[in-house]
Amino acid sequence: MTELFAFIDDAMSSSHDPEKIIVAVCEDGWLREHLTAATKDRAHLSDTLCYRHPNGFYKMKLLSPGADSWALRVHIWDGPVPQSDVHDHRWDFSSYILSGQLLEKQFALDRDTGTTPVFELAKGASSGEYRYMPDGVGRLSETSRTRRTPGESYTLDHRVLHRADPAGGYPVITAVLQGRDVRRTTTVVPAAERTESTTVTRLGSEDVMDLMEWVAERLVA
Repeated sequence: MTELFAFIDDAMSSSHDPEKIIVAVCEDGWLREHLTAATKDRAHLSDTLCYRHPNGFYKMKLLSPGADSWALRVHIWDGPVPQSDVHDHRWDFSSYILSGQLLEKQFALDRDTGTTPVFELAKGASSGEYRYMPDGVGRLSETSRTRRTPGESYTLDHRVLHRADPAGGYPVITAVLQGRDVRRTTTVVPAAERTESTTVTRLGSEDVMDLMEWVAERLVA
């Protein structure tokens, strides 16, 4: 685990190609080795942030130097979920498709017309809370759609509005290497009506261990 952390930290400090880094982490076996080792070192499982994201997938944060820095994550869609929200991010990221397929759609938002509610999403005062703050209305128009398949990697700028939904079987598993925060909030155009705030619940150590083992079993050695 220490070796993987050092590899990513050094590479992120010296490289301008995070996509190349996440490809190496996945294709050279680093990720599977990390997950396998982590399940045998239960003392650190309680430190692993993992929860069911409002967009339906499990979000598992594996490694990071700290807040506002890079982070290595795994996303897991284990079954059908409602259509996800259109959103952008606080950071640029690179992703690698480990299993299954995602249909990614990108959008333009015209704030000068339309009636679609737009929100600004920010972390709330309590742990795991996120607040949806009204940010006017607009009109969404789809600009592209791409089917992401196993072995494919891609990079997304934090300003791009997109939606990524499972397409063609489960599980869908992706590895994500996010960069440093470049802003504090994100833009969200909900697929369905949202309450003013939402709170995510962290998985306990035993559930995290089971999920790690489940993912590791599905990765090619």
